[in-house]
Amino acid sequence: MKPTLINRKKYVDNTTKSIKIAYLNLIILVVVFVVELLIAQISESKALLAASFNNLSSIVIATGIILGLKVALKDPSHSHSKGYQQFETLGNLFSSFVMFLMSAYIVIEGLKSVYASYSGEAATPSKLPIYIALLAGSIMLVVYLFNSKIYKKINNTSVNTLKKDSLSDFLMNIGTAVGLFLTLRIHPVFDGLTAVLLGIILVHMSYKIVKENVFYLSGGFDPEMITNYYHVIEMLPGVEKIVDITGRMFGDAIAVDITIEVDKKLTIEDAAVITENIECELTSRFDIFDVDVQVKPEKS
Repeated sequence: MKPTLINRKKYVDNTTKSIKIAYLNLIILVVVFVVELLIAQISESKALLAASFNNLSSIVIATGIILGLKVALKDPSHSHSKGYQQFETLGNLFSSFVMFLMSAYIVIEGLKSVYASYSGEAATPSKLPIYIALLAGSIMLVVYLFNSKIYKKINNTSVNTLKKDSLSDFLMNIGTAVGLFLTLRIHPVFDGLTAVLLGIILVHMSYKIVKENVFYLSGGFDPEMITNYYHVIEMLPGVEKIVDITGRMFGDAIAVDITIEVDKKLTIEDAAVITENIECELTSRFDIFDVDVQVKPEKS
């Protein structure tokens, strides 16, 4: 089997596994969200309410990732000749943008709670929200460790997004428990302050994910990888000059376009052998989904 086909099969297998991981994350998140929301409403805890809404954003994130991955697996069509892999990145971008908006909402609600605590309008929550936040944090820690383990095996960007999101859920819940403890022991203002602090952390994390996905969707590519491709191609026989190398990321699928110059005396068959050697060499060394080589006669 050609290395290109092997890499494509690997991409499909990893994407299928990622969908299953996303579904597992989704189920756990729904359960944690419902429990935290109910307890937050009963106890009137703004910090636990913020944690529950953070889990709601995680539910949207997992759903967006699932939809993006499923579309990415569709076969190429006339309108998308290279496939739908870019929808994986679109799903990640949508998910991270939702995470960003929800984080901003958490900060706003936390500020309202801080104001209410100083004006004497805030209620002091019971110990129950602390136990719920600790339990939810423990669950999300297990989810994070599981996602990290899977990510190391398949190196999928969607699983990486789920990993970062589950880490934010863990931090949010543990921070909520600490804030609620301080609320009971010291002052009710810590309920809102905790929500503000954690919201700011989540805004920063989600911004980085949004920035990364926008970079890839706008055609950005790691220049170090281009250099690696260049060094491999220049060593191959028959390549007189490398005119241009461009790379594109479609989710986890890498597509590379290459323009080279060869001896103008070569036949079409000889040039075809050179392009095939380039494709085989690159796809065997790197996880490249598609290689397109354009051949030009060497200029005198």
